Amino acid sequence: MRVLLFVLAVGLLAACAPAPAAERFPSGSSARSGSAAPGSGLPEEFAQRLLDDAVPDPLGDDVPADLSGAWAWTSSIQAPHRQTDRDVGAAGVAHGFLALAAATPDPAARERWLGGARGAGDFLLAASRDGRVPDYVDPGGPADRAYTSFDDGAAGIAEVLWRIGEATGEERFREGARASLRWVLDRAEGVDGLPCPQRCRWSWADVGGGGAPSYRHGMGEGQSGIVYALSVMGERLRDPELTAHAAGGAAYLSSRLDDDGGLPERDDEPRRNTGFLSGTAGAAFVFLRMYQATGDERWRRDAESALGFLDRTAQPAGRGVTWPILLGAGSQALVPDNPNRATGMEEGAAGIGWVSLQAHAILGDPRHLERARAAGRWLVDVSLTEPVGRAWAEYEGSPTVHTATNSGAAGTGWFLDSLGRVTGDDEFAGAARAARNWLLAVATPEHRWGATRQAGRWTLPGEPSWHWGSAGVIGFLTRMAGGPVDSPGMQEVLVPLEGSAGDSGN
Repeated sequence: MRVLLFVLAVGLLAACAPAPAAERFPSGSSARSGSAAPGSGLPEEFAQRLLDDAVPDPLGDDVPADLSGAWAWTSSIQAPHRQTDRDVGAAGVAHGFLALAAATPDPAARERWLGGARGAGDFLLAASRDGRVPDYVDPGGPADRAYTSFDDGAAGIAEVLWRIGEATGEERFREGARASLRWVLDRAEGVDGLPCPQRCRWSWADVGGGGAPSYRHGMGEGQSGIVYALSVMGERLRDPELTAHAAGGAAYLSSRLDDDGGLPERDDEPRRNTGFLSGTAGAAFVFLRMYQATGDERWRRDAESALGFLDRTAQPAGRGVTWPILLGAGSQALVPDNPNRATGMEEGAAGIGWVSLQAHAILGDPRHLERARAAGRWLVDVSLTEPVGRAWAEYEGSPTVHTATNSGAAGTGWFLDSLGRVTGDDEFAGAARAARNWLLAVATPEHRWGATRQAGRWTLPGEPSWHWGSAGVIGFLTRMAGGPVDSPGMQEVLVPLEGSAGDSGN
């Protein structure tokens, strides 16, 4: 409560603050629209480069004829692997093409971007064995390990395959989605003496030759992302078995919340993460999804508990608030264990703010909107105002700057754009436009980006993925050009983040 009172006070001061310099943009239509292709308003040249960088027929000739158009991409971050997942692999690249296709009015151009998604989907189908998708498939063969999770494995791959099938009308992708979902259900375990689906959990990795299981709780690498995927896919497919497993998975997640609402990262790691992809903000998002889908008050209470933990751990900073990445446990429960205050969608203020916007729209409590505003004000205050626009350090004071959605300008800019749409505040919308300008300015002449700038030096050039590379940046630029997809973390937004605060963001 003390933090919230401070937040309300600084909010009144912020209303009188002068507009930041980075809201003044370069002249010309490209700076205003985010266009990389004259007249289109969409980042078409960047998407064409991503198509040109694809590896055709990555599985050789030993694939069914209907999958002979498969494409893969070589990751810079996981070099030299041809990853499958949504984090750094083909599933995330497909997500970027789908976002651009959804915003493309010209049928021929739209078909080009759907072709990119289709090629990525065929790679996933060709790599799959009874729904199990290996981490990567290289010329030397597939990886031994596969994952159950949303960012890394079958839960997220199933969801994107379903999206490809809906966009193209091609049944093989929807059937591939069902196969991967069945594989996920087969991996479900009962826990705490209760059978699944009464209470369910999943080991993160399925490793050839065995290995100790790891039970993780995050949106990206664990339980939260699986529950989210099963919930939305159960609704889309009208499948009660998926829905029942989503409820059982959410029950397990609820049982792991500490009394103060914090969520440990893993079952063997008592420290609590605050962020979206590995922590408490992601759990809040899942409980909001479960409440939205079922109307069951237990999920509302769990969402409020997790969001309350974020209120208790918020640190007043500048004109807003921010969060340490990790908090302790036991007697050190509210002592920062990793005190770095991250900026991005992955583990920072942008991800917490994005969840808070949806909490306000669904639950109607203005404190959730004020938490999002406070996160946005802090992000504006700590942005790196460069001659070509705005960027953000990975965490406050870090020499590391990223371009893409996970911890970079694309994801942070995306949150600020959504915050500006909901509140009508041009301070936030202007910072998002400045992030777009920066991304356009730091792209290479070949229409790629370096993933990371470390002390002034760009590294990891040409990363293709959603979380760390071109696909995610293309998604953000598409959104800034009027695209309908609003999902910087690849999880579909729960409610439209449009309008004004007065109508709860709907």
